[in-house]
Amino acid sequence: MAQAKITLIGLEGYLYPEKSLFDKMELPEGIDKDTLVGSILMRCQEFELLYSDPYFMQDAVSIWSRKNYRTFDKWVKALNIEYDPLYNYDRTEEYTDTHTGSKSGSGGNTRTDNLTRTNNLTQTNNLTQTNNLTDTNDVTQTHSEKAYNDSNFVDSQKDVTDQDEHHTGTVTNTGTVGNSGTVKDTGTVTDQFTSADQDSYTNKHNARLYGNIGVTTSQQMLQSELDIARWNLYEHIADLFCQEFCVMVY
Repeated sequence: MAQAKITLIGLEGYLYPEKSLFDKMELPEGIDKDTLVGSILMRCQEFELLYSDPYFMQDAVSIWSRKNYRTFDKWVKALNIEYDPLYNYDRTEEYTDTHTGSKSGSGGNTRTDNLTRTNNLTQTNNLTQTNNLTDTNDVTQTHSEKAYNDSNFVDSQKDVTDQDEHHTGTVTNTGTVGNSGTVKDTGTVTDQFTSADQDSYTNKHNARLYGNIGVTTSQQMLQSELDIARWNLYEHIADLFCQEFCVMVY
């Protein structure tokens, strides 16, 4: 004789259609409640439940869902991560270097020029010149005649004149030229300056490094991607439910 037992599908049918064992179940965004409830019923419907009271079972399901809420949420987010299954290296770099600086300075230069120059010149000209000149001039005149029986001339008379000129003199030039003077130049030159420079800049660097670094072949990564694709979120949650509430013996 078969032993009577309270199964999941039987207790759910007891509350249907006004209520359900899963009315108080809380799930994170990304999990469809109707799909999950259907998966649990199909997975665990013929197993006997630990708790036969339907209302206590409702509260127990509520506590179980809240206890595993963070786990379910992590599973959903992990499955929704976008990535290239054939890349095992994906790195993003972002640097921002900001430099702010300033530079200022002031200075001055003062120069004093004080020049005194004295010119004192005395020139003396003292010249004595003596001219003593004697000129002697002797003039000789000769007269010639030719005889009647001769074709040559012969001197017939000679006149000599003595002329002397004598010049004596003295020229004296005495003088003094004096040039005396003082030149004085005094001045002050002042050069003042003030400077201020601003030195600010920002450098930004963005880079993404990705690809296959060679430690795993593309075929191995593709096989891992297929294995992940076979991992079903709703089946895993249904398994947890069965382990929590069902006596998994037929």
